[in-house]
Amino acid sequence: MEILLAVATLVVAAAVLYVTLTLSQRIRATTGPLIDDLAGQLEATSAELQRQLQAVVSELREDREQSRLDGRKIQGRLDHADSRMTTISSQISTELDTIRRLIEPRDARPGGAEATSENHERTADWWEPPPRPRDPG
Repeated sequence: MEILLAVATLVVAAAVLYVTLTLSQRIRATTGPLIDDLAGQLEATSAELQRQLQAVVSELREDREQSRLDGRKIQGRLDHADSRMTTISSQISTELDTIRRLIEPRDARPGGAEATSENHERTADWWEPPPRPRDPG
């Protein structure tokens, strides 16, 4: 009986040793295709993500350039408006100086200040400011 028990122990030990030695080969054979497939999917995903990232970067660069161009256009318009306002202001100033020069000789005449005052009172009504918009509330 002891011999039978020893032989059975040796057979079990040999079977465990065989399974242990062939287990890594079986695991490689079973998981190898899965790992290769997963690696291929990861590479494809990585390439797609890189492509998308490059597209986003390209769009951002285009948007930045467009923003710079728009900023330059706006600045040009502001400069043009400033120039026009300066020109109009100069024209108004010139017209006011002309009006002052025309009014000054009247004040120099006898009774000129009073006459000018009367004229002013008579002509003060020619301009009325536009009515204020009513508050809808």
